[in-house]
Amino acid sequence: MENNHLHAPIAPSIFRQHLLALSLAMGAALLLSTFIAGFEVYKQMHSELLLKSVMLGNNLSDRLIAGDTRGMQNLVLNTAGDHEILTITLYDNKGHPILSSGNGSLVNTDNYPDIVPQQTSSFVFYPGNILISTPIADNSGIHGQLVVQSRTMPLYRQIIQLFICFLVGFIAITIVTAYILTKKQMRLLQPALSLADVAEKVASTGDYSIRASVETTGDLSNLSMYFNLMLARMEAWEADMHSEAHERREAESRLSILENHDSLTKLPNRHFFHRLLTNNLEDSVANHEMMALMFIDLDHFKSISDTYGYDACDQILTIMAQRLSEVLRSTDTLCRVDADEFAAILPRVEKLDTVKSLAERLVAAMQKPLTLDGKHFIVTGSIGIACCPLHAVDQRLFLHLADVALKAAKQAGRNTWCLYDSNSMGEADLIL
Repeated sequence: MENNHLHAPIAPSIFRQHLLALSLAMGAALLLSTFIAGFEVYKQMHSELLLKSVMLGNNLSDRLIAGDTRGMQNLVLNTAGDHEILTITLYDNKGHPILSSGNGSLVNTDNYPDIVPQQTSSFVFYPGNILISTPIADNSGIHGQLVVQSRTMPLYRQIIQLFICFLVGFIAITIVTAYILTKKQMRLLQPALSLADVAEKVASTGDYSIRASVETTGDLSNLSMYFNLMLARMEAWEADMHSEAHERREAESRLSILENHDSLTKLPNRHFFHRLLTNNLEDSVANHEMMALMFIDLDHFKSISDTYGYDACDQILTIMAQRLSEVLRSTDTLCRVDADEFAAILPRVEKLDTVKSLAERLVAAMQKPLTLDGKHFIVTGSIGIACCPLHAVDQRLFLHLADVALKAAKQAGRNTWCLYDSNSMGEADLIL
């Protein structure tokens, strides 16, 4: 589980941030440590060189007083054998150079300047060498001055070695510490990262039923619980919105049904009929397809109403609507346009024979016997038919011609159908 923390996309970025911060801190610590260590090396080198100078001065003191030049030369040459020593120069109590060695051999001091003997040791640091001056003295006074010049390269070498050691150690410490801090921070951030994953899934899928796992421990343990509570509220809000939208659509659908359908037969009403007829006429003309319009009127329906009452008439209308719908094609639309009148719109009719066959079947369906409240009787109907563009393309004329055909069917004795024919139906019928 902990390794998974480090596999998160954000882990490398956090590691780099820790690494940068620690590198700056460790860099400052490296410089400070190197400076302190270098200063300690410098002090040690100073002490060692001063000790060598004092010891050499003590050894030279007796020989200098006795004037033992050979003994002084031997002591100086032996000390000059140290590869760190550049030169050793011995002065008398008046500051005149007595002898000097360089690179392990004696050097002529004729050109050496005099110095002023000092009562205390002095130390001068140059970039390439260190110069230490030590008085040669005893209880009786100062007998001379010893000046030792040493290389600074060993000092630099030790400082560089210390710097490299510190650098390697600090790099290792920086990387390990950055890794540990990143691991710990990722473990602490795991609940927040899990919430980020859940939030991304919710945003991409729109599913508010997704929940985050709740951590029982940790500083962010309550965050998952509150996040899930927020998702639950959003889910409830979304459900309410969907419910309201569904109810609104249902209300709009019911309103549309009320506006466009007959409450008794559930068929489209006159308002819907005229709008649909307009569209079908336009399609028929544009696509060069034939369509038909049928006006269907129930014969002697007023006398039936007077005899049997409104309830019986409502049942008859419902039965007739069902019978007519069963005969018509699935592409046809049956509408109730008046109290006892229906209209059928037949789009995309290939042949007139199809219209005639449907008309025959509609007449036969209407005249089937029916029984209401134990009473048996027969209701017939008359049908008038007009076709577009065969008879008319104008909507008003088209409706008029279908009505003329309906009147012709009634004049023919009812219980039949008539297709509009301009030759058999008088021109007076064409006057709008």
